[in-house]
Amino acid sequence: MRSRVGEGVGVRGCAGHGVGVLMGTSSGSAVARQSARPSMRVAVVVVFVTTASVLAGDVSIRAGRAGTIVSVRRTTTDAEQVSTVAGGVDYPFPRPHLAGFSPLLAVTTSNTRRNPLDDDPYSHDLQYSYVGSPLHAPANLNIVIGFLDSGAAVDLFAGSAAVMLGVTGSRLTENTMELGGVGGSFQAPVSYPIGVFAQGLGSLDIGGLLKLNEVVGHTNVSVVASPPIECGNGEAVAALIGMPFLTFFNSVIRVDTPRRVTVNGVEYSGPDVKIQDVLDEVPEYPHAFAMEFGSLLPALGAAFMQDLEDVLNVVPGSATSLSLIPGSFVTGGAFFVDVQVLQGVPGPLNPVQTLRMMVDTGAQSSIISGGAAANLSLSLDPDFEIEACGVGGLQTGIPGYYIDYVGINAFGGKLEWSRAPFIVLDLGSPEGGTLDGILGMNFFWDRNVTFEPALLGSSFFQVSDPVPFAYADFDLDLHVDTRDQRVFVACATRPRPGQVSPECEHLDADFDGDVDLMEFARLQDCMSGGISLAGENCGR
Repeated sequence: MRSRVGEGVGVRGCAGHGVGVLMGTSSGSAVARQSARPSMRVAVVVVFVTTASVLAGDVSIRAGRAGTIVSVRRTTTDAEQVSTVAGGVDYPFPRPHLAGFSPLLAVTTSNTRRNPLDDDPYSHDLQYSYVGSPLHAPANLNIVIGFLDSGAAVDLFAGSAAVMLGVTGSRLTENTMELGGVGGSFQAPVSYPIGVFAQGLGSLDIGGLLKLNEVVGHTNVSVVASPPIECGNGEAVAALIGMPFLTFFNSVIRVDTPRRVTVNGVEYSGPDVKIQDVLDEVPEYPHAFAMEFGSLLPALGAAFMQDLEDVLNVVPGSATSLSLIPGSFVTGGAFFVDVQVLQGVPGPLNPVQTLRMMVDTGAQSSIISGGAAANLSLSLDPDFEIEACGVGGLQTGIPGYYIDYVGINAFGGKLEWSRAPFIVLDLGSPEGGTLDGILGMNFFWDRNVTFEPALLGSSFFQVSDPVPFAYADFDLDLHVDTRDQRVFVACATRPRPGQVSPECEHLDADFDGDVDLMEFARLQDCMSGGISLAGENCGR
C-alpha cells in the first residue's frame, strides 16, 4: 500500500495547494539569480476538478498540493460496480461529486507600503477599498483571475499574471521561496512590499473592468512571483489569494448566484464570491461547523520576515504569511475540522474514525493521507487512479477511493455524506507532520457557504441546505444549454453498468452505472437554452 500512495513534494510544513510553500530556511540552494542568499521554502498546493472541463477527455481538477488532475481512470471492475449498484452497500446520504466549485476572484495591485522608518515596517494593513497607485495602470483593467484559497500560505502570482499585475523587475527582491508540488520543486522570488486587492467576479462590470470601490485587500505585502505553472495546455495557476489575506475577512460563496465573465479574452465562470469586513453581516445558513486554527506557533497577524543579511534596509526575506512576531520567522497556519469517516459496516471492530482535515476553499477535490487510508482498511486496489501535473511534471497512478460514510458535527444538525471520493496523498501539515487530509469543496458543490476564520476565538464554516439545480445543469449556471450538452457527450457510455468514469458519476441519474439514453432523455427534458432558466425539477 505504501508504494501506491501519492507523495507530495516538500512535506515539511506545506500549507497550500497546487504548488507548495514549505516554511523554513533552505541550506543555500542556488537560485536563478545566482544569489548567495538563503531561500525560504514554501509549499502552495492545489486540488482541481471542474465538470465544465470534462470535454472530449479533457480533465482539469485543482487538487491543492496534488497539483492539477489531468486524467481520471476507473479501476473497479464491471462486476464490482454492479454489486454496489445492486445494493451491496447502503448509501442513504447525498453523494459528493469528485469536483466541487472554484471560488474565483478578480485581483489587482498597488504600490502601497509602510514607511520603512515605522516602528513596525513588516506587518500588513487591511484595506476596504483600493488605495495607492497601480503597479500596472490602469488598475481596473490590468487584472487577473485567481483563486480564493484557504490552503495557500502566501499570496502568489504566476507567470503572465505577475507581469499583468506589475510584480516584475525592480519590484522583486533577490530572496526566494521554494515552491514544491507533484514531481519536484523550484525557486521563486519574493517581492518588495506592495498592495494586493481582490473581489468576486460580481465586482466586474459588463466590459470586464474591475470596480475599485468594491475591492478589499491588504497592503505592505510581500508576495511570491513564480514562473509559469503549466500542465501542457497553458498555465494551471495564475494567482492565489491565501491565508495572510483571507484570515482577516469573511468570505461568502454562493452557488445559487453563478457568475460568468470575460477578462482579457478568456471566459471564466463560478459561484458568486463576496469578501467582506468581519463586522459586516453575513448570510445565516442552517448549518455551521467549527474550525480550529493550527500552526507550529500561534499567529496574531500577518507580516513578512526581514532579510537577516540586509538589516539596514527593510527587505523581505520571505513572503508575507501569518506570524507571531512581525519581522521574525513566519509561522503560516490553516484552519482544521474534525471529520468522521467509516468504510463498511460500523461495529466494535470497525468504529467510526475521526480525521483532522484542513479546510481548503481552493481545493475542488478532497484528499486523505496514506496512513488514514490504511487505518480504514481500504483495499490495495483503488477504485480509481489519477494523473496529476505539478511543478516537476506528471505523476501517474495516484490512487483514489470512495469512502462509504463521511460526517461533520455542526450547529443545526450533523452534515453527512455517502460514497465520498478521496485522493490518497501524503502532504505536509502546517502543524508539522503529515495532514490527515484536505476537505475540499466537492462536499459543498450544491451549497452556499461562508468561511469565517479567526486567529483568536471561534471560527465557523456555514453551510446552506442543498441548492436545487436541474439534473442536466452540469456547469451549475442555472441554464441547460450547449455547454451542458458537450459535457454529456463527453461522459456518455454504453447502456451497461461499470462504464462511468469518476468525474462523470454525477451524470448517472438512476445510479445504474452508466450514462445512457435514460439520462439523455432527462437532458432533453431540461433543455432551456442560454437565456431561460432551467426548471429545478425537470427530468426527475
